[in-house]
Amino acid sequence: MERRRQQRRKGPTRVGGDRRVGRTYGGPERRVADRRSGLDRRKLDIVIDYQVRSVPILRCSGKITIGDTAKNFSAKCSELLQRNRPTFALDLSGINHIDSTGIGALASLLTSVRTRGGDLKLIAPSRKVESVLRTTYLYELFHILSSTQELADFSTPRQD
Repeated sequence: MERRRQQRRKGPTRVGGDRRVGRTYGGPERRVADRRSGLDRRKLDIVIDYQVRSVPILRCSGKITIGDTAKNFSAKCSELLQRNRPTFALDLSGINHIDSTGIGALASLLTSVRTRGGDLKLIAPSRKVESVLRTTYLYELFHILSSTQELADFSTPRQD
C-alpha cells in the first residue's frame, strides 16, 4: 500500500526509452537536404500555381498546424476570397502533416466559400490529410479530385 502511494507521488515512469528509435526519423541530414532543395517541412508553403478553366489552384506543401502555418493558410485563402474568387481548388499533395487547427481552417474555409456561392475542391490530398478527413467525418463534405485533369473535366460544362 505504501509503495503505491510513493509511485503516485512520483508520477508516471517512462518505459521503453526513446520513442524515436522505432520510427522513420530522418534526422538532421534529411532537414539539411530539404533546406538545400528549398523545401522546409516544418513550414507551410502556398503558391497560387495555375488555373484550369479559370479556377485558381493553391498548391500547398509542408504542415498546417497550430500557430503561424494555420494563420498563413487562412490569410492566403481569405485573400483569394477577397479578390472575388469564390471557387478555387487546393492541391494538398504536398501536405505531410495536419492537425485539428488545420482541419478547422479547412472547414471554416469551406463554409466561407459556400456562403459566397462558390465551391472548394481538394486535389490529390496526401494520405495523412485523407486519413484525418475520414476520421473527422469531413471527407464527404469536400469535392475531392485525384488530379488537375479531373478538375478540368469537372469544371467543363456539359454539352448535351
